[in-house]
Amino acid sequence: MELSLGKLPEKDELMPRALTCPYLIEGFQWLRGNVHTHTTRSDGALTPEETAARYAERGYDFLALSDHDVLTWPVEPPPGLILIPAIEVGGGPHILAVNVEQPISRDQSRQDVLNSIQAAGGLAVLNHPNWETHFDHFPQSVMQQLEDYAGIEIYNGVVEFLEGSALATDRWDRLLSAGKRVWGFAHDDAHHEFAMGRGWLMVQVQDRTRSALIDALREGRFYASTGVTIERIWTEDESVYVHAPDADRIRFYGQWGRMVQEVDSQTAGYRTGGREGTYVRIECLGRGGRCAWTQPIFIEDGDGGQNTAE
Repeated sequence: MELSLGKLPEKDELMPRALTCPYLIEGFQWLRGNVHTHTTRSDGALTPEETAARYAERGYDFLALSDHDVLTWPVEPPPGLILIPAIEVGGGPHILAVNVEQPISRDQSRQDVLNSIQAAGGLAVLNHPNWETHFDHFPQSVMQQLEDYAGIEIYNGVVEFLEGSALATDRWDRLLSAGKRVWGFAHDDAHHEFAMGRGWLMVQVQDRTRSALIDALREGRFYASTGVTIERIWTEDESVYVHAPDADRIRFYGQWGRMVQEVDSQTAGYRTGGREGTYVRIECLGRGGRCAWTQPIFIEDGDGGQNTAE
């Protein structure tokens, strides 16, 4: 595939950089899914079977039924839909426990919740940080102190209809800039059918299995989307590239949320040069406010140390 990248910015004379990119270049397929949604087992409007069927009808490849403090598992999946067991743990700021087949107690500290999820072989996501009237469901200081979670929700669809902000890329940039290597997730958090299909994950896998999906989510081989498709993310010669065929604009962000490049194109590249600091992440913007977010590509000096922004 021939991609027209245009002219990259001139490379500066700083120390050589090593880019750590989670994405595969070949031998993979993209699977679409959502790991945060609710059923009548907690406060959802549809039964587990109805919820799974609605997502299968929308062409989803995988789904987690993450009821509040209840393990909705097992459920017979519709043909072609991979189901993953999950729980949304309350008792404090909400934590999504993905790939757990046993209850996780809400009556413990947030760090103990994370420890329990890890012990159960699951992965944890901190939910809707900017929800509620104070835009602070998950305080930044708490997220910064916690250990052993996979990432945070940078988009939560149901918060579009509630108090606060559905977006939390601001929180993500603050965590990344302070040294937290965490991934960004987009989920529906649907409680009703009208809220389905607002935010999802596109995951790179080599095998169409639950274990392959979980491995990819742990390792950051996915992007988050509200409607823009990314076909390829790669690095070459200290540069970061993306191809998103239905994007109108592509933005590259560095440490502390600084936009370091903006291109009106479906394909773009950014040459690292120190201005971006310790990471680069990409937003691909489409029509109607739709967006896709890559995971961060982390940057280290040639001697193995992380770059620091000026």
